Amino acid sequence: MTDIVAFDAAHVPAVAALFQKTFRNRNRPVVPGLSADLTELFLDHPERDAEMPSRVWLKPDGRVGGFIGVAPLRMAFRGRTIRAAVPSSLMVDEPERHPLVGARLVRSFLAGPQDISISEPINDRARPLWLRLGGQVPISESMEWLKVLRPAGLGLALVADRYPAAQALRGAAALADRLARRFVTGAPERRRVHDAHADDADLLAFFSDPASDYALHPAWTAPTFGWMLAHAAGNRSRGQLIKRMVFDASGAPIGCYLYQGARGRIAFVLHVQTRRDAAGAVLDALFAHAAGLGCVAVKGRTQARLLEPLLTRDCILFRRHGAMVHSRDPHLLSAIHAGEAATGGLAGESWMRPVSERPN
Repeated sequence: MTDIVAFDAAHVPAVAALFQKTFRNRNRPVVPGLSADLTELFLDHPERDAEMPSRVWLKPDGRVGGFIGVAPLRMAFRGRTIRAAVPSSLMVDEPERHPLVGARLVRSFLAGPQDISISEPINDRARPLWLRLGGQVPISESMEWLKVLRPAGLGLALVADRYPAAQALRGAAALADRLARRFVTGAPERRRVHDAHADDADLLAFFSDPASDYALHPAWTAPTFGWMLAHAAGNRSRGQLIKRMVFDASGAPIGCYLYQGARGRIAFVLHVQTRRDAAGAVLDALFAHAAGLGCVAVKGRTQARLLEPLLTRDCILFRRHGAMVHSRDPHLLSAIHAGEAATGGLAGESWMRPVSERPN
């Protein structure tokens, strides 16, 4: 009998406890809602695939000792539909006593029938393991970026995360940022565009539009896309979910962005997708909208076609968590390394509430 088995409802309490111990405060009980979130993501996913299950490692006494979540992802590659899989929340109880279990769980996952596996974000502990098992690093997808909108407000937001009483200084920070803007020279002339609220159907149509010229991109169905956004929106610590489409002067769609944000907080970008020649204009629209909402900064993950526009807009690039891809199809890997793939964001795991919510 194998000791790595498919995750099922009976395993949920133990996996939730292991998640709390591994990724949150081990001295506190499991936070309310965590078990429900794990069930929703890994057992009730609209496109749950029995051939690509989440997996648990069972100790000799039958107790859960390890876990790797798996989220199915429908993608399109040059006109054909392929199966992708996104791993999440790899964890092992007492890894110093069971040093090979993590590798066994990842190897079991990679042996599945998916055409490509996309891990984003991935931490430095898991990165060497993936590399040993044939994973590759998409360099342009492996960084994060930060656009500062209100410097004093950003400093206050970072301090207030640890010391809530600092919020009493919000007025002073707002005044400092207003004064600072008086000394900032005007922004260079940008491409003239406009943006508007987008419904799910508009976004799905743009994702699959050949004009967006991605060789590899997500191909969500309407029910799955709506389910994902409803799940992401439940993370209220990030603020309201914003969905916008960007249009050029002729009214043609050139890109879209989705983010969560609130006044006085950092906006977290869930997804950006643009035509190849419009990345800068879409970023400008995103920054303007977040500034209008009162956000102090915007934070997201890099993509190949965003790198130059980010740098020319004074964004800060840094690496905290990377990305990793694995496939037996060299054409898929070539598309990713060539910057022809729309991966990460909603095609990763950072939209998932257990991953994105603040630790407790």
